[in-house]
Amino acid sequence: MTALRFAFLHFYHLDKANATIHCADVRFSPITFELCKLLPNNEVFQEKTEVENHLGKYEVDGGR
Repeated sequence: MTALRFAFLHFYHLDKANATIHCADVRFSPITFELCKLLPNNEVFQEKTEVENHLGKYEVDGGR
């Protein structure tokens, strides 16, 4: 597993944990989206697909 994928998974799970703590739907952070975009297209896994499905569905909070 690459360092990029580890970094992506770190922020993915951090975003999920923050949503759980606040009893809210997950809204992925700008860094999670950016790391997702950097992952190779041929690398497909559940967490990446979930983040890709969130792209463009809500305004990204630039202050995060």
